[in-house]
Amino acid sequence: MTYIGIITGAVAGFLYWKFIGCESGTCPITSNKYISITYGAILGSLLFSTFAGASTKSSSFMNKFFRNDSTASYINISQEEMQTMTEDSNYVVIDVRTPKELESGYIPGTDVFLDYNTPELDDEINKLDKSKNYILYCRSGNRSAKVCKIMSEKGFTNLYNLSGGIMKWKGKLKTDK
Repeated sequence: MTYIGIITGAVAGFLYWKFIGCESGTCPITSNKYISITYGAILGSLLFSTFAGASTKSSSFMNKFFRNDSTASYINISQEEMQTMTEDSNYVVIDVRTPKELESGYIPGTDVFLDYNTPELDDEINKLDKSKNYILYCRSGNRSAKVCKIMSEKGFTNLYNLSGGIMKWKGKLKTDK
């Protein structure tokens, strides 16, 4: 991500020097082509790094644009994407809501139920196979995103978060566990 900022900034610095820069030589930055390019590269790097790191949501522009970026810890998916993905048996669906919330129903095909608020959450995550693909959901998508980040820090790589959680789910729910 930073490399893109450096290149973009350097190009912008060169273009600024070429078309707008100070010709009299009194401006220390814009009168010298190399200083202008270096200054642009530094600013571009800072700007892109800040812009890319400013969003905490996985559905931000940067994650959509750079979907396979190695810094992404999970990918937000829609209900339609989840339904397509779960047709493949390589996906494990995890509900991270509380037992009280589960009483209102859960998405059919859910394989694992982890209570986000339980002190044993960390131990339960450690029991999961890191080589599998996981789709997580909660009520709104907030807690499941947090669990995705926890799992990512533990070395899980194939993590998907149901955007909007079960609140946005338009399908049927199961009530018997």
